[in-house]
Amino acid sequence: MNDKNKKNLLIILNPVAGRRLSGKFNNIINILQKNSLSVTIKETLYAGHGKEIARENINKNYDMIVAAGGDGTINEVINGIYPHQIAFGLIPLGTANVLAKEISLGEKADDIADCLINGHSSPCWLGKANGRYFTLMTSVGLDSLAVAHVSTRLKKNIGKGAYALSFIWQVIKSKNITYQVTSDGKTHSAYNIIITNGRLYGGQYICAPEGRLGDKKLYLLLAQRGGRFNALKYAYLMLSQKYPESRTVTTLPITQATIKCVHDNIPVQIDGDAINCLPTDVSLSEHALNLVRPVDTYM
Repeated sequence: MNDKNKKNLLIILNPVAGRRLSGKFNNIINILQKNSLSVTIKETLYAGHGKEIARENINKNYDMIVAAGGDGTINEVINGIYPHQIAFGLIPLGTANVLAKEISLGEKADDIADCLINGHSSPCWLGKANGRYFTLMTSVGLDSLAVAHVSTRLKKNIGKGAYALSFIWQVIKSKNITYQVTSDGKTHSAYNIIITNGRLYGGQYICAPEGRLGDKKLYLLLAQRGGRFNALKYAYLMLSQKYPESRTVTTLPITQATIKCVHDNIPVQIDGDAINCLPTDVSLSEHALNLVRPVDTYM
């Protein structure tokens, strides 16, 4: 997509992320305006507001809707856009910025602005968990518990380190819960379940090497051993880029799944936030999102 086709941009900004990286965000806006793009900025005021803003403005005179914030803000906005085919762009200002890494979007203001000005639109298939769409992944287990109980104060102060501390705490108090997932007529048991749309998890960590946002396919990853030692081992394997190679991690290509557990109130993680609780039905979207990516990348 070229400059001519995207004169008017609506940027939906998470103001918390915007304040933290105000210099970077302002630099991006300046570059866009110097390149004759009209920019409207609307700030989110509460959880879920990004979805509402996107939905309210989807049929107005905008050529692109841009989410400025972390993966949670991005998730809100795509749920407001889908299934509309308006171009969707990113200004990553979050803690992990997994979607930005999936499309190899650089971290510098120049790189981000260039993608919005000169990037190409490509189809990005979404997953859906209990009616909520996701670009990246959904998961159940110690990681979803860690996300659900992470300290907001620590997250502001130490970023991704807050998730690591929350994960360790969940390991310490772990009840060794097993989950059942049914997909393509077969039922599997596991101690941690990830269903991913792309390659990456939690940042730059590869969990599904064959995952591609442009492919109409999800990948189911089953961690088959429980206990505190194995939980820490799986965390080490993820951090060392060896998780998908483990003999106790099963990876299956799927198009739908249902996850259940005998315990109540087990949180489900979607794109980095704890959104709802089990049971959950996961499937592919019927239509693709029109995602703007850098010109030299492949999805």
